[in-house]
Amino acid sequence: MSSMIDLNIGGRNYRLATTTGEETRLKALAARVDAMLNELKLTDPNIDRDRQLILTCLQLMAELSEAHSKLDDQATAVTYFHRTLAERLENLIAN
Repeated sequence: MSSMIDLNIGGRNYRLATTTGEETRLKALAARVDAMLNELKLTDPNIDRDRQLILTCLQLMAELSEAHSKLDDQATAVTYFHRTLAERLENLIAN
């Protein structure tokens, strides 16, 4: 089931369809984007809207890339832990 949601990003209102139950999450994401746009405006009040949006997208992608990298590192650490744990258990069982 879907519902409609009103969001304000960069001083503009957007009405979007979303899956019921996702409204709060989508509002939080929109608020994050809006805050990033506002930070850019404070840094350079003369920056045009297209540049604001591009820079915000690049910043979000950089954060997403960093999060993926951290997840990859954690997955590698968990895999290593499981492998060494399995080896230790095999050694205990063998002795």
